[in-house]
Amino acid sequence: YYQGRGKQTHAYFHSINDDHHVFINLQTLKVYVLPDNYEVRDRSLNDIKAVIRPEFSSAQVASLDFSCEQSRDLNGKRYLPGFIGMNKIKNNDYINVVVQALAHVPPIRDLLLLLPDIDKQTPLVQRLASLVRRMWHPKLFKSHISPHELVQEVLTRSKRRFGLDLPGDAFELLTWLLNTLHMDLGGSKKRNSSIVYRTFRGEIQITTQPIEDTKSRKNEQDPIEMDALKSTVKVSKTPFLALSLDLPPKPLFTDDDADDDENGKRSAIPQVALVSLLQRYNGSTTIEWQGEAKRYQLTKLPKYIICHVKRFSKSEFAIEKNPTV
Repeated sequence: YYQGRGKQTHAYFHSINDDHHVFINLQTLKVYVLPDNYEVRDRSLNDIKAVIRPEFSSAQVASLDFSCEQSRDLNGKRYLPGFIGMNKIKNNDYINVVVQALAHVPPIRDLLLLLPDIDKQTPLVQRLASLVRRMWHPKLFKSHISPHELVQEVLTRSKRRFGLDLPGDAFELLTWLLNTLHMDLGGSKKRNSSIVYRTFRGEIQITTQPIEDTKSRKNEQDPIEMDALKSTVKVSKTPFLALSLDLPPKPLFTDDDADDDENGKRSAIPQVALVSLLQRYNGSTTIEWQGEAKRYQLTKLPKYIICHVKRFSKSEFAIEKNPTV
């Protein structure tokens, strides 16, 4: 982007050297001709202004989940607003999928589309809101958008924790982004202090007991049972924004352990039901973790639950992927 209109600015030199004369201010949306430095007021420029800074009414936002009307870009290509692709700059795939997911959570989407005084928000909120608004805009010039402004702000705000040189972890980015947005939108430790907490925050009860105080087992394969009569049982409640789901270990012999698919054929990829993974939070399943027996029980459900399936495990030599679906 070129700044300024004076004779010593980059925009002024660019207009003379490259014969580009029409410039638009991205904040005020005013159009100027350089080097003559006069403003242009013409209704034919309104479609350009609308693409740069899309605006939505409350009625438009309320109808997004019920409208299936397709739009056309300047090349005549059809697209469905809200379901468009984002450019791959480098290794920003993990950033794109997080934005796509958040842009389809109605409370988060609606806030970003209707957020007043967007220029007074933090740069991260501005970039995310601008990207989501373009994603849902019905009059785009192209049926795909570029997330480069948000990517640059994520790099800066996270102090390069999330970069483009190597593929990143989408869940780590999602956790960081939700907590950062919560603070930027005026959130605090209170349950309903921001739209992030009102949408994703739940509560879980954790019951713990040292392994040596649990009921004795005949052999190590028997399930762990807590001894409720002992005073070492501790109960606490803690909030959460996402639930972590552990996959069963990858089978050593896939042919013997493979499941039958709907056609009765053996599948080489191990499968497990989502309900089975959620049994960890039913309040009765006991697991062993770092020398303690633990039980988890959901006490308050959020409006939308984020489930993170832990598929990758790191070792000293490589990153292993569990292919279970």
